[in-house]
Amino acid sequence: MIRHIAIFLCSLLMCSTTFADSVTSVSLGALLTALNERMLLMKDVAAYKMKHHLPIEDFTREQNVFAEAEEEAKNNGLDPHSITPFIRSLMDASKAIQYRYLAQWRTGSEPSFPIQTLSVTRQRIRQLDNQMLIIISQRLMVGAFSHDDMVWLRAQFNAPNLNESDISNVLAALSLVRRARYIPVFCRRVPRALTPHEETWATTW
Repeated sequence: MIRHIAIFLCSLLMCSTTFADSVTSVSLGALLTALNERMLLMKDVAAYKMKHHLPIEDFTREQNVFAEAEEEAKNNGLDPHSITPFIRSLMDASKAIQYRYLAQWRTGSEPSFPIQTLSVTRQRIRQLDNQMLIIISQRLMVGAFSHDDMVWLRAQFNAPNLNESDISNVLAALSLVRRARYIPVFCRRVPRALTPHEETWATTW
């Protein structure tokens, strides 16, 4: 009987490990795809802003992105405060890419490709940001990002005009993301009513 239980537990552990490895592999690949696509879209953003003489910096837009990301983080079980550095790093890298494109075009030939409207591009960026938060949340359910995960992401994370400093900042911020801490209802402390003696003591002091 004990032997059968031991075999069952070993099998269960192996299944759990296999499941975790599978989730890790799939989530890392999906996260990388979303990261790279987001950075590739910055060429379209930069071209549109150059054509319409718009500034790269958009403080109002950034505040909206933070608010949307925090709400999406809550919906996906992430600590909303922990995702702020990650979103900031994505925006900083995105702006750096745009500045580099503008510098290239101003000293050479202007973009000749069809320029996508900014609203359409931003809608796709928002979809990618939400997708990344979902992926990160699912990944963190089976454990934190490992050193090997980060090494793999660094090797595969690349886009034109994205430099090593940008990548380092994004991955460092990614490692700070945490799932929200859930406290079961039965564990939450509910304030009780004061006894007459306690009320007297409280008013005295």
